[in-house]
Amino acid sequence: MLNLVSWAAATCGATIPIYLGYRWWRRHQRELALLRELDEANGDALPIPDHLSSSLAVIAEQTHRLRLELETPVRRIRTPLVSETPWARRQRCNEFDAALYEARRAIWDWLGMLRHLELEDRLVLGRLGLTVAPFRRVLFGCDRTTDVWEHVVWAQPPDLEMVWGELRRTILELERFERALVSAPGDPYR
Repeated sequence: MLNLVSWAAATCGATIPIYLGYRWWRRHQRELALLRELDEANGDALPIPDHLSSSLAVIAEQTHRLRLELETPVRRIRTPLVSETPWARRQRCNEFDAALYEARRAIWDWLGMLRHLELEDRLVLGRLGLTVAPFRRVLFGCDRTTDVWEHVVWAQPPDLEMVWGELRRTILELERFERALVSAPGDPYR
């Protein structure tokens, strides 16, 4: 009986580090893949041509800055290796909520800049087929919970895959927006 207990303890003692190592390796591989994707999507800023109006040039610069800011929730939040305590989960949820708030605030400010463009610049965006519809989904999606006053012991953890999918889509749309704006042909009558 003693040999069975010692064998069980030795087996569990060896299995737990292997399991944690495997989970760490999977998380590390996922994070590396995300970082590679972010580096591909948010490379260098595109050069801004001289024929763009000053307000559209600012929009192009701010679009690139917004793409970089949308990386924050992805880079800041990590999936835990093991089950977490209620306090650790609450801390992780608070960090996620704060990062998502910052990303939403940046999108809202950018949309405000677009709203205050002159009519000429809005017409240029319209001729390029650029619209703000794809960016509104991040403002009203990606929530961790539907309860804004959530006070429970085990908070609902963020769904990082869903959030990353939504942010990836938005970053790629912003890249398309910036590329279309920067490659817009000059107006010969300006």
